[in-house]
Amino acid sequence: MILAGDTIGSVRQQRAACPGARSTCGSALGSRCPRLASQRASAPAAHAAVPFGPADTVAPCAAAAMVGALGSSGGRRLPYSTAVVRHRQRLGPCRSTLDTPEISELVDKMIAARPPPGSREKLSKCLSLIEDINSNDPSTVEYNGRRHPYRVLFGSWLAGWVEKLDPGAPDELFILTRGKNIESWRLVEIKRDDYSPNTAGQKQWQADRKAWLANRLKGVMKEADYGEASQKLVEDFMLNRDLPDPRDVRLYDVTGPMGAVNYRLLELLLMVQTLRDAEALVFLERTFPRMFEELPADEVLAAVRRELAGVSRKCLATALQLPWSPLQRKLLSRALPAPPGWGGVLRELEGVAAASTHPGDWRYRDFDYE
Repeated sequence: MILAGDTIGSVRQQRAACPGARSTCGSALGSRCPRLASQRASAPAAHAAVPFGPADTVAPCAAAAMVGALGSSGGRRLPYSTAVVRHRQRLGPCRSTLDTPEISELVDKMIAARPPPGSREKLSKCLSLIEDINSNDPSTVEYNGRRHPYRVLFGSWLAGWVEKLDPGAPDELFILTRGKNIESWRLVEIKRDDYSPNTAGQKQWQADRKAWLANRLKGVMKEADYGEASQKLVEDFMLNRDLPDPRDVRLYDVTGPMGAVNYRLLELLLMVQTLRDAEALVFLERTFPRMFEELPADEVLAAVRRELAGVSRKCLATALQLPWSPLQRKLLSRALPAPPGWGGVLRELEGVAAASTHPGDWRYRDFDYE
């Protein structure tokens, strides 16, 4: 090998030692030049120290070691390999939910370990106070042949589904179902004209309305002798503040070292999911039949898809067991959400176009929808 510091005499000595150095054949050059043959024989040793496998499974340190070994052998810096580039790519969104097998087992253990519910005197007192307040609702609807205050009736529907989905749910969840719209007809007193006519004013107006409802419900809970922790939890739900997403949860989010399980986080995730499921079931049971009779099918389908976007498998199974007509069941089957990660499965099996919402026009068979 000719280096930058070699003299003309050393170059002539190397040429004399390698009679086939002028040959363009790699095999002849390796067989006639012992120095080059020794270098080529030692080259695979650098590759043998690197673990082979898919690019996504090679550790970053191993990939960096491979790049360093390849770069040091030639005396110059080589570009990053495919493994390093793929390790630096942004990871896709999480697809794990509470229905994932390893997480659902923890949820079942948590439900089985719950203490048996007692008399719940504070809960009964709080719910009676909420019902007394909402009984003054000026909006009434007809149900079972008589007029009912709308907010009282809606709260009873929501609480009924929560009772069916999770009978041992915490008191705070039942308080939310009954009181999330407590005395909300008074929100008209917070006038939009009192805020600036721009986006910031609109957001502040909406935030003040939510804060008013949260403070009203906290006052009722305080009157029913609930502590600060319960009041803060209900306030977080009312303001949608610091709530975990049950559709984006990983196993290491709820587990710790030595097999410890964060049951408090699991309980909070289950509360969020149960409330979503109950609201979706109330929509399907009370609103969907009327929409099906009065609105076009595509609008009904879009509304049902929005409601079912974040529900659990238990909610879907419960919804399909309700008494539907054949046409209603057919529309519901079209609105069912795909399982988490189904788009990735289609992309792997049939390409990017198969995972898109395009109807399948042949002109777009090579189009990258992402």
